[in-house]
Amino acid sequence: MGQQEKKSKSGLISKLKTKLDRMLGRNTDDIDIEYKPQKDVPAARRAFRIDVDNMHVICRAPRVKCRIMDISASGIGFASCKEFPVGTVVDAVLVWSGKPVLKNLKLKIARRTPQIVGCEFTDLERSQDKIISKIVLAAQKRNIQKKQSGKHPDRTEEEVAKEIEAQKKRGAVPESDKKFKL
Repeated sequence: MGQQEKKSKSGLISKLKTKLDRMLGRNTDDIDIEYKPQKDVPAARRAFRIDVDNMHVICRAPRVKCRIMDISASGIGFASCKEFPVGTVVDAVLVWSGKPVLKNLKLKIARRTPQIVGCEFTDLERSQDKIISKIVLAAQKRNIQKKQSGKHPDRTEEEVAKEIEAQKKRGAVPESDKKFKL
């Protein structure tokens, strides 16, 4: 097929499209659609988040204990009056009901508002990821049960404790006599 025939076919197709648009009352000349994804929107998240009670994060630098507002499989949001520059990585401990649940947790500061610091988990070990997933799943189940029955069952802490014990039995979580120093 020669270049002349290709041009005539493409010209014919565009003429037919234009004619069809006119017949259907569409005016394609006036439509100018532009899509710009919003990357830096504070509400942009990669995972479902849930509100939690009685959870804290203890950060090493700056040394501070903060109440966790929400948690997801990809990160946490916590309330803090201390300054956390966006992009920095903070070593932390996740504490639930006064007990350390996850040690040596690395949090990358993703966003900062006057009330909440939003962090992403980085360099998660498989056992840490599994515990976080259990926390999120158990809390989701609790919320669903609350809505369906009107009761307030709270078995999340028990399920996380069971998972930690199971990992210890399998040898996935090394037991350490060393205390976590801030």
